[in-house]
Amino acid sequence: MTKDNDKTGRAGDGGGVVRVVLFDADSQASSKLRESVESIAGVRLLETTADPNAIDVLLGKTSADVLIANLDPEADAIIAAVRSATKSHDSVEFFATSKSEDASLIKAAMRGGFSEFVHLPNELDRLSEAIGTLRKRSEGEGSLGRIITILGSSGGVGCTTIAVNLAVELAEKSGREVALVDLNFLYGHVAMMLDLEIQHSIADLCGEGKNIDEKLLQKAITKHSTSVHVVPRPREFDEAVGLSAEACVPMLTLLRQMYAYVILDGPSRSDVTAGAVLDLADRNILIVQPLVTAARNAKRILSALERAGFEGQGVEVVCNRAGGGMSHLNAQRLEKSLGTKIVAAIPDDWTSVSASINLGEPLAANAPRSKARDAIRELADLIRGPSTEPAGKESGLFSRLFK
Repeated sequence: MTKDNDKTGRAGDGGGVVRVVLFDADSQASSKLRESVESIAGVRLLETTADPNAIDVLLGKTSADVLIANLDPEADAIIAAVRSATKSHDSVEFFATSKSEDASLIKAAMRGGFSEFVHLPNELDRLSEAIGTLRKRSEGEGSLGRIITILGSSGGVGCTTIAVNLAVELAEKSGREVALVDLNFLYGHVAMMLDLEIQHSIADLCGEGKNIDEKLLQKAITKHSTSVHVVPRPREFDEAVGLSAEACVPMLTLLRQMYAYVILDGPSRSDVTAGAVLDLADRNILIVQPLVTAARNAKRILSALERAGFEGQGVEVVCNRAGGGMSHLNAQRLEKSLGTKIVAAIPDDWTSVSASINLGEPLAANAPRSKARDAIRELADLIRGPSTEPAGKESGLFSRLFK
């Protein structure tokens, strides 16, 4: 099994991210199938395997939206493995590919739980269309929610301020409830910035031996008047022992089914399991200040993420406290230094922001006309993208059999 590169979709280019696990035991065609899958816009290839017994395990440990399985050369064994996997992974779509268009094979795939059958290499467009349908479905509000991580290039760059206020603005603009999760297990301030008292925390939901469902999650969430629902950091330091970003993936996957948007303050730069959350996220936003120290850290982080498979599109950079009179690093210089585009800039508005923090109120309540709030609202618009209605399937195996 191998870890593969990120091909993240963007709001505005036709849909959200579709996370794929690829099964292919055909050694003669495997590289071509992988290349075909990676060429499709919006695909994030999480894992590949040639072992049918690994399918259920991989779907269990990843955040896959779809399994693409090449039925060649042992269709019966592969269909049997998928039939077993469908029983415990009802949120995953299953697509079959084959060199054959035999009607009996298509019928067997349909009975085995596959929803699409693609004849390769001649029908790559059909595979792309099926992925596109999933992308539109994930992008449309009212279906699966989107996870957005807010990462810091260094301490004190304003991640929590941006995460909290971004959640508030997304709730207002979408008219929907938004989840906000504090992944800074030791020193997180999400609850404090909304003047919320911690009753239950992320430690009650995540970690070894924790099994959660929607009912338990609803009890543990702290609700703010802005329709932002908070999962705060642990109350005490010792409750954070054993917590990791990876341990939070089951909770985040459930939140994604419950909320239009799930905003994460984190994961921490020092968490070696952070990649599990970055894989799950639809957008990873790296916050940098116009300071040499923050810029150098950001460059190192971007390089590390690129080596881990988050190439170019995997992370977006936002400059916070831009335009400060003491800084010689403007957005253009930062872009040149980092070698990547800065997608948004939050102006230096310390008076409004500091007052908001100290009062435990979002900018929307304390400084609704502040420049910082205006910029965060623009960032919310960027994340929401153009409105897209969920798309239904116009064709499937029945149409393939009886066209």
